[in-house]
Amino acid sequence: MKLKVDKASFIKSWSLAERSAGTASSMNIFSTVRLQATLDGVELQSTDIKTSIKCAAQGVEVLEPGEAIIPIKGVSDLFKKAGSPEFIIQVDEGKALMTSGRSRYRFSTYQASEFPNLPSASGGSLFCTIKSSLLSASIDRGTLCASEKEEFPQYLSSAYFEMEDGLLNIVTTDKRRLALSKAEVIEAGSGNPMLLPIKSVKEFQRILGIMESDSDIKILFDDAQAYFVGCGMEFAVRKVETNFPPYAKILPTTSSTTVHADRQEITSALERVDVVVRDYNRTVIMMLREGGDCVLSGRAPEFGEAVENITCDVSGETLKSGFNTKYFLDAVKAIEGPVASLTFNGAGSHMVVRQKDSDSFLCMVAPMELSREEIESEEADHEGDVF
Repeated sequence: MKLKVDKASFIKSWSLAERSAGTASSMNIFSTVRLQATLDGVELQSTDIKTSIKCAAQGVEVLEPGEAIIPIKGVSDLFKKAGSPEFIIQVDEGKALMTSGRSRYRFSTYQASEFPNLPSASGGSLFCTIKSSLLSASIDRGTLCASEKEEFPQYLSSAYFEMEDGLLNIVTTDKRRLALSKAEVIEAGSGNPMLLPIKSVKEFQRILGIMESDSDIKILFDDAQAYFVGCGMEFAVRKVETNFPPYAKILPTTSSTTVHADRQEITSALERVDVVVRDYNRTVIMMLREGGDCVLSGRAPEFGEAVENITCDVSGETLKSGFNTKYFLDAVKAIEGPVASLTFNGAGSHMVVRQKDSDSFLCMVAPMELSREEIESEEADHEGDVF
């Protein structure tokens, strides 16, 4: 195999493949990138077992077709730090020669037979087709409540993908809150909902960040994998074999108290209360009265007290309830519009945060479990569960 490489263009493709390989500090077959060169071009492949990627290499002229398994460790830096804008890669009998201007570098490659067979989307069924910008935004909001740590049950560190009424739903929960994001699709396919590891979904979101914003992304599936395909790239994710809780059963259909507040004003107020309580119990007490009276307060014995009065539109029953300041802030910051809509079904109910006049996103936050004495003293130390 012999390739003439334009450094600037090639590095973008190489970096994409490199991200999906195993750790760059190790020396094994999962810390490599496979180059398959034909007269039609070069395809890069990599995997870390849980995910895999195939993408077309940009800026490469194939002088001699062939195949090579290139280690990431060391070689990746040689590619990125090459002293000339173009360089030649030649591989023969497991040995590679890289020529950059008047400099030469030699390194070993792996046998092509050692590289694992990667899953292929060629036999997959269509789940949906969606614009990359919409998918990225939906992943960002819909994965708000997942944990990136390995947790049990597995759905706590997974994202639930579901097609419903021509919309792509992405849902996550950590038991204390739940996020649901909805996005319009170009084409809806078939198939049951899928549960995908949150780390893999977030990695694909980072890949979307370097793609054209108006690109079409096809989501395909088979028995074991989900595939995200577009712009000469195929990203495969192994599905999680467990059930997601029946979240639709807990979504509210009515409310006894509704609040419409300026998103920036309530965010700033919560951030100031959080300064006081974040090293204690991270609890904010919300007091609402019909007519526009909204008070946010928090207290920490060794710090002091914060009381914030916000002008907002309150309708319905008077309410006094406590919430985790971080969860409250995460939910309000995730909405896009200028006005946050908060709904409640009594003091012991979940708070539902939405953008006013939009159903594209909601976040349910469980209240803190407060005794009468704790409410009166504005202190709390126990969180409720969504599930």
